[in-house]
Amino acid sequence: MNKGGAQKFIIKDLHLLIQKYLDSIKYATSITNLSTKLRPILTRDFQFHIHGALGEMSGKKNEFSRFIFSRQNIYEPEPKINFKSQNEVTIKFLHNNNITTQHIHLEDFKISSINEQSNPRKQKGGQGYTVSVGKNPIAGQPVISSYYDCCRPVFFGSLMQGGKKKQTKQKGGKANSGYYLDIKNNHLVVQPQYRAYYNTLLPYTPPPQK
Repeated sequence: MNKGGAQKFIIKDLHLLIQKYLDSIKYATSITNLSTKLRPILTRDFQFHIHGALGEMSGKKNEFSRFIFSRQNIYEPEPKINFKSQNEVTIKFLHNNNITTQHIHLEDFKISSINEQSNPRKQKGGQGYTVSVGKNPIAGQPVISSYYDCCRPVFFGSLMQGGKKKQTKQKGGKANSGYYLDIKNNHLVVQPQYRAYYNTLLPYTPPPQK
């Protein structure tokens, strides 16, 4: 019987090794349990570096289990795994609109280091541009900002008041759906001019020239 039990056991299959690592960080029941699970698959001089929106931490093998266990919920979603080589694997987790990427380096079928980076997930959908009416013009020109389809800007002006007034209808019986800042025409007394648009004719503001 070998002394050390599981500590002497080495997984010679890269896919099984990564699966054991994922099972450990996702389903460990305590810090001690996680440390026991990870001990056979981490090298003696293992190091980790964690950066980004979900925290900052660097350390060695004896600190890894304590820190990772407190972040267990980050690793619960099914990850995307990319086996780049026998010595490098990339794992991506998507949790609460954050993408957490772990770059795992291996030596002789053991994990020698983990570098983790977390970044907010980019929003999907079309992107448009609008004038930021709440910001002061720069060199006499309006400030242009971007927006996504899910979060279109709303401008509050005189035309937005008096909601009981009857809306003007275009042909076909469709009423005005909103107002936008008319940046083509001159400002009157340094005040922006608003124009109405219809559901079928949403305004388009071209992106700023670079």
